[in-house]
Amino acid sequence: MVSLSQLRNLNPSEFEEAAEGWHRVSSSASEAKDRVEKEIITRLRHGLEGVGRDAAVERLQRLSRNFHYVQVESGLIRTALNGLASELRAAKRKLEDAIADAEAEKFTVRPDGSVHWVSQPELAPLNPEQSTTADGPRVVLNTDSQRVKAQGYADRIVAAITDANEADIHYSQTLDRLKANNNLNVTDSDWADAQSDMRALRKSAGNYLQSSHIPKDKSPAENAKWWKGLSADERADYIALFPASIGALDGIPSEVRDEANRAVFTETRAAYQTRLDAMPPEPWPKWVSAGGPYASMVQSDEWMAWNNKYHAEEVRAALKGMNAIQNRLDATAKSDLPEAYFLGFSPEGTGRAVIANGDPDKADHTAVYVPGTTSNLSGIEGDIKRMTNLWRATKPMAGDQQVSTITWLGYDAPQKLGRDSPQSHFANDGAPAFNSFIDGLRTSHDPEPSNHLTTIGHSYGTTLIGSAARQGELHADDVVFAGSPGVQVGRATDLDVPQGHVWNEEADGDPVPDIGRWGHGGSQWKYKGGTFIIPSDDLFGANQMSTDTTGHSNYWTYETKHPSESLQNQAAVVLGQYEEVKRAK
Repeated sequence: MVSLSQLRNLNPSEFEEAAEGWHRVSSSASEAKDRVEKEIITRLRHGLEGVGRDAAVERLQRLSRNFHYVQVESGLIRTALNGLASELRAAKRKLEDAIADAEAEKFTVRPDGSVHWVSQPELAPLNPEQSTTADGPRVVLNTDSQRVKAQGYADRIVAAITDANEADIHYSQTLDRLKANNNLNVTDSDWADAQSDMRALRKSAGNYLQSSHIPKDKSPAENAKWWKGLSADERADYIALFPASIGALDGIPSEVRDEANRAVFTETRAAYQTRLDAMPPEPWPKWVSAGGPYASMVQSDEWMAWNNKYHAEEVRAALKGMNAIQNRLDATAKSDLPEAYFLGFSPEGTGRAVIANGDPDKADHTAVYVPGTTSNLSGIEGDIKRMTNLWRATKPMAGDQQVSTITWLGYDAPQKLGRDSPQSHFANDGAPAFNSFIDGLRTSHDPEPSNHLTTIGHSYGTTLIGSAARQGELHADDVVFAGSPGVQVGRATDLDVPQGHVWNEEADGDPVPDIGRWGHGGSQWKYKGGTFIIPSDDLFGANQMSTDTTGHSNYWTYETKHPSESLQNQAAVVLGQYEEVKRAK
């Protein structure tokens, strides 16, 4: 219990000094993690080969994850101490104001919190010296105005002490949770506990930091202004307490979003793995004969009941995607790949993931790729690979310029061919988020002016890009379409980029453009215009690039250290080397 004298003598800055100490621990762990990942592992991969190197890299990656755990948990301790200091300072200020007001009116506040005064003789002739406390008896009809005032001061004093005690209880319980097992192996269970620790701290720190203070549905410029207006401590504490919200803010620095999203991702992946490990054995067989005159197989009743209860398929699918993301995070320096930046993540619905190869805030050229129908978190590996292939294709041509290629799965893509893919609402619903992301890259880029930025769409992803231009302002310099079923507009000049900067690829054997035009093709309402126009049509006005790949899904083929012509043409556009683009004949 916090007493009046303890609260009066309390120095909240001591807790802030302790918080600063934990901040140094968290920062040191972050620096150690980065050094292991960016320097030591990179040098090993560049300088050595063989089984021994691979074993060393695996151990170093485990060490890096341990440092990451220390960084996150130490950040929570720092935030808890800052929150405790803030609430105790407020309680102390409330107490000091009550005492000062009482003493200004000649009342005396005693060490037990009671308020003492001397009544006028005619009101208390036998006992003029009076005192009262917050829990003392109340006089309903009281003609002594001094007693009324004294009671008010006593109540204020007790309220301040109560606030201090409540803060002490809440934060002491939270800090008690922030303990790690005494071993060198950080497990999935440890990370799942870290997620629980964060939720518990949010409840305790409600008076210190609130999620409602984080911008919502604001422009990237407004988000950036809010972030820049925070102190260094506030920024660190928001990342620790609300990493998902901070990681989703378009317009703030990419390295900040990366730190926040990595924490969310690591904790979420561990929680999903823990759920999977806790499930009872899967019933077998999964498939049984349906019986009847036709040979067919159906899922057994036992398996369906098990899956419905534990959502096993959903958990496995999410983990498949998360493991693919982790593989990319671990692949820095493999085949000279740059550092990955984690700019968005959520396992909800069909999933969200935004992964950059290289820092877009410092890039001279940035490409943002939007995947199409059937894209989801479970299948993110292929979409990540397309952008690593594009980054590799740009490297020999880029010279000393920096390039960032980004996989943007930031919308609910159609999941069923035929049923979902002809629908426009998936593109229309996702387009505002895409525009916000592009504007956010412009806002966070350092130094200004912003870099050369290209948007790339595949299949239905091209429809989303077209919808983004149709609904708002698409602030890109170039647009590249591959296998487009239509982009909701009928001419290249409707896409917000400078004239001559819309590029299109249609490979031999790709059936999507001609099929899709009936759902997503645009129109030109003029003489010799038309309807159901797609980027492959001459009437649309795009630059038609040559392709050497076939089918709908091979535009990013990269084999034996050589990109396909389809991919090489995209790389030339991304770098602004338009003279290197091979045109379709």
